[in-house]
Amino acid sequence: MRTAKHCASSPAAPNPDAAASPDDLLREIARLKAMLDTNSDWIWEVDAQGRYTYSSRHVTALLGYEPHEMLGRTPFDFMPSDEAARIGAIFGGIVAEKRAFANLINRNRHRDGGIVVLETSGIPLLGEDGALLGYRGIDRDVTARDAEHARLHALARRDDLTQLGNRLALRERLIAWLDAPVAGAECLVILLDFDLFKTVNDTLGHKAGDVLLAQAARRLDRATAAQAARTFRLGGDEFVVVAEVDGPTAERRVITAIQQCFLDPFDLDGSLLCISASLGIATCRDAGSSPDRETPETVLARADAALYRAKNQRSRDRTVQEPPREPPPRPHAPRKAGDGSEGLNARDASASRR
Repeated sequence: MRTAKHCASSPAAPNPDAAASPDDLLREIARLKAMLDTNSDWIWEVDAQGRYTYSSRHVTALLGYEPHEMLGRTPFDFMPSDEAARIGAIFGGIVAEKRAFANLINRNRHRDGGIVVLETSGIPLLGEDGALLGYRGIDRDVTARDAEHARLHALARRDDLTQLGNRLALRERLIAWLDAPVAGAECLVILLDFDLFKTVNDTLGHKAGDVLLAQAARRLDRATAAQAARTFRLGGDEFVVVAEVDGPTAERRVITAIQQCFLDPFDLDGSLLCISASLGIATCRDAGSSPDRETPETVLARADAALYRAKNQRSRDRTVQEPPREPPPRPHAPRKAGDGSEGLNARDASASRR
């Protein structure tokens, strides 16, 4: 049993109705400030105009500025101009609805000039009459996470052997053009594969075939980039070149640049090999003017059909395009290997789709 003496010596329970002394309030404020300043996230408040009215000390670690240097400035003052415009448009919609937001990714410029990627969340501060007084929120540094995401994003769109864009990257490029076609321009899609490439693999081995593909990819990449075009690898020996052209002259320049990639022999570990390629050409039509929406698959299907005709054509001109387009100039025949070895030239042999 508890004795009276023991009870008398026990500390009295705090009275929630008792008013805190000024000293107690100051200690509580100091405690809360210490918690905010040691938090691993940056805590802030802005007024209705978006100007900082409070900033915790962690902003120094994130952006290199002291808390007092943030006051009176807006988040957009610390962003590159294009990012400020992008985030400003998003935040304008949030403010108009006076709603909370979370996980808003934005790029900011550190005091030293570097880019810091932040993840921002906030809640609205409302007056008794419902008027928006500002926002209170937190920012978290996700620069490393964003860089890793970008690396994985690029990796998923890159062909391992050739380092060119892969099928996914090609599809995204075509979708981007179909969704926003450029007035006065045409999106040229050129599907090509090597003539008798299977013979290379069967006679010289798959390693030699990979070396040939990698060398050809480098040539195509350089040549098409010089024409403001881009080369992708679908798989095997199939490549696709996508170019935005403004007329027949620009189109011919792109096709000629591709053909010239096969004029010189390829060096396969000391053995020189000549090989040619067949091209199938199609264009991305404006999806907005057609009831049947154009897709990357329909464009590639037309290019594939043109390539099929080219592979079955036994003339020296192995480039076929969908009618009624003007045919491009015929390429020069590739030179044979300089050491007397025979090169593979599909112009003198029938070819079929594999």
